[in-house]
Amino acid sequence: MQIPISEPMPTSVRVGTVTYRITDDRDEWVRFEYGMRRSGDFGHTDNGAATIFLNPDHGGDVQRQTLWHEVLHAAHWTVMGSPNWQGLGEDNDSREETVIKMWEHPTLAVLRDNPALVRYLMGDA
Repeated sequence: MQIPISEPMPTSVRVGTVTYRITDDRDEWVRFEYGMRRSGDFGHTDNGAATIFLNPDHGGDVQRQTLWHEVLHAAHWTVMGSPNWQGLGEDNDSREETVIKMWEHPTLAVLRDNPALVRYLMGDA
């Protein structure tokens, strides 16, 4: 039986035409929290700076889930242009279908463009 090797967290992720830097550096995180005047977040995506900040106090599966969450924020802004969620349909089924169609391309593109991210997200805790 082969022992799985944990993948390192990638240092960047391509989302559409933008490459985001990924950091869990403690000093950068403290500066982010101070600048936002809040604490307790797990992560944050700064679209203007194309940077994903991750709270270094979390690790394993929490860090992976947070990174994916922030990548989805980047996709929301970068690929989809931060869409307006109004007018998505008249009932729950049509709204759900509209949202799924909005996400199918950007999420698949992110996964295809970033094999290191996929390996990291699927790695051991």
